[in-house]
Amino acid sequence: ERAGKPLVSVMLGRFDGMLTTFRPYEAGADGRANPTFRCLFPDAPPPGLLPACEEAGIVGALAGVLGSMQALEVLRQVVGFGDGLVRRLLLVDAMGWRFEEVAYERAPDRP
Repeated sequence: ERAGKPLVSVMLGRFDGMLTTFRPYEAGADGRANPTFRCLFPDAPPPGLLPACEEAGIVGALAGVLGSMQALEVLRQVVGFGDGLVRRLLLVDAMGWRFEEVAYERAPDRP
């Protein structure tokens, strides 16, 4: 946020993942401030709640798919084509090949 650069973030689970872009240093086309990482994830999970990758395992092919999607989103942010994922969280379920999109906004208590 302080660097004034977009953050294209991927999170992986065993058979699922999430992808989004943060640009909190600017406002959207509607004039409202874009959300921060902590608007979407207000608190870090308590230690021990989530298993480490070594324990849970991650399907390498899913990491490859989401990594490719992340690379495309980075290009989208740099070049400026299409609709980026600012204010949108893309959920990927590899077990059922389902994709879902969830909108999110800046939390009112974030400066």
